[in-house]
Amino acid sequence: SERRDFMDQIRGGKRTSQVCRLFFYKALTLTPIGYEWATILRLDSPVHRTQPRIAIGPYIVHAPGIPWNFLSNLRRIAIICLLSLIINLLLSPALFSQSQLTEHTLKLDDAANMPAAGIEGLAWLTGRWLGEGFGGTLEENWNPPMGGTMVATFRLIEDGKPHFYEICLIEPQGNSLVYKVKHFNPGLAGWEEKDEYVTFPLVRLEPNTAWFNGLTMKLDGNTITHYLAMKQQDGSYKEAALVYHRSTATATPASQDVLSQFQWDGKKIPLMLLGSYHMSNPGADAFNLEADDVLTPKRQAEIEAVVKNLAAFKPTRIAVEAPFGDSATVAHYQEYLAGKRELRRSEEEQIGFRLAKMLGHETIYPIDVRMNLDQPGLEEVIAANPAGHGPRMASLDQLGKKAIAQMDQWLKEGTIADMLYEMNRPEFLDLNYQIYLRIFLPTVEGDNYAGADLVATWHQRNLRIMSNLHQIGLTPEDRVLVVYGQGHVPLFERIAEDSPYFEVVSVLPYLR
Repeated sequence: SERRDFMDQIRGGKRTSQVCRLFFYKALTLTPIGYEWATILRLDSPVHRTQPRIAIGPYIVHAPGIPWNFLSNLRRIAIICLLSLIINLLLSPALFSQSQLTEHTLKLDDAANMPAAGIEGLAWLTGRWLGEGFGGTLEENWNPPMGGTMVATFRLIEDGKPHFYEICLIEPQGNSLVYKVKHFNPGLAGWEEKDEYVTFPLVRLEPNTAWFNGLTMKLDGNTITHYLAMKQQDGSYKEAALVYHRSTATATPASQDVLSQFQWDGKKIPLMLLGSYHMSNPGADAFNLEADDVLTPKRQAEIEAVVKNLAAFKPTRIAVEAPFGDSATVAHYQEYLAGKRELRRSEEEQIGFRLAKMLGHETIYPIDVRMNLDQPGLEEVIAANPAGHGPRMASLDQLGKKAIAQMDQWLKEGTIADMLYEMNRPEFLDLNYQIYLRIFLPTVEGDNYAGADLVATWHQRNLRIMSNLHQIGLTPEDRVLVVYGQGHVPLFERIAEDSPYFEVVSVLPYLR
C-alpha cells in the first residue's frame, strides 16, 4: 500500500518532505536493480519551479527542509558534487561483481562481461503464464522467438480491475541479450519517458534458467518463478518470488469446474525433440540434401561433440526414426553395445545409438509409423485449375530448392552442431510446417479435397508416432530424447505441448 500511495503522489504532482525519503522511496517501490531513478522528480516537473531543489543531471532532489535562498553558491556546488559522486559510485558497474545478490539472483560486474547468448535459449518462456502477487492476479504472455527477439505483455489485476501494464522485450545487445521493460497505467499513460525503459542485462543463461541483473527466471515443469532483488531502506536486498503457472486455455468461471475434472495432476515427462537431416542420404523426402560422409574423422569428431552436449539433458530413453518395435534396430544396438557392429551413417545410429551407449542404456526405442502420402487426386485438382494452383505448386519447388541450398551451405561452412542448431530454430521449423498449410491445404476443387487429405495424412502419421511413445513403458521419472527427421518436429512439438503428459524442453541450448 505504501508503494501505491507514493506512486499516486508522484503521478499527482504531490511533494515529499525529506531528501532521504525520496531516496528510500526507491526501495519502497520494490524496484529491482536496473530500474531508472523513476521516483526522483524530473527537471521538467512543475514542482521544481517553486520549491527548493538540487539538480543532479536531468533530475532534481526536492529538499523543502533546506531554504534555497540561504545556500551559498559554494554550498550548492558542494552538495551537487557530493550527491553526484554518491550516485555515480552506487551505480558504477565496476562495483558490481558477477556473484550472488540474493539467494536466487545475481548481479553483473561489468557490461563487458555479459555472456554470449542467443534468443533461442529463452524459447522456453513462450506461452501464457498466470500467477498471484502484489495483491492481485499476474498475467504474462510471451511470444516465441522471432527476428532475434522475444516480446511479452504483462498486466496486474487488482479487485477485478487493471492496475498497471508492462511491455517486455528481450533483444540482442552485442553478442548477449538484454531485457527491457516499459510500464503503463490503465489507459496506457506511461511511467517512463518516451524513449526510456527499464533494463536488465543478462548475467548467465542455462537451460530453463535465465539470470538477468537482479532478476532470475526459472522454469520447472509447467511453472516459472521470477525472483526479484528488492532494495531495502538499509541498503540490503530482499528477494521476492513471483510464481507463474502455464495456462493452456482460457476458461470462464462457469466452465472452470467442468474443466477441472480433466486436469492432469501427474508429473509431466521432459521431452526433447532433435530434428536432424538424413545423414545416410536415403532420398526419402520430397527434397533431399546431398550430405557429405559423416564417417570422415572431421564429421565423427563433430558428432561426438554433439552427443556429449546432448548427454547433459540426461535422457533415460532415446527414441529414433525406425519402424515401431523393430527388432532389427534393437538387435543392431545390442551388437553395437557388444562391440560387434560399427555405427552406420544414419542419424538414429550416429546420434541415437552413440548417446544411448554413452549413458549406459540397455536398449533403443524405434517409434516410427510409415504411411503413403501420395494423393492421386492432387494432380486432378491442379489440372482442373492450373491458373489457381499452378503458381503455388511452382513456389513449393522454388522454396524446397532454396531450403536445400541453405542447408547445404550450413553444412559446408559449419559443423554438424551448427547445422542442427539452425534446423531446430523455431523459424525454420515453422517454415517446414507452413508448407502443408500454405501450399497443400488450399489445393481443392469441388469435393476433391486431395490437398486437405494429404495434410490430414501427414498429421495422422505424426499423431501415430507420438502415440507410440505411450507404448514404450514411460514412467514419471523418465526423460525422453526423440531423434527424428526435422520435418516431423513441428507437429511433434505441437502435439506434446498440448498434451498433459509431456513438457517440451528446447534442444537449442544443448547444441551450442
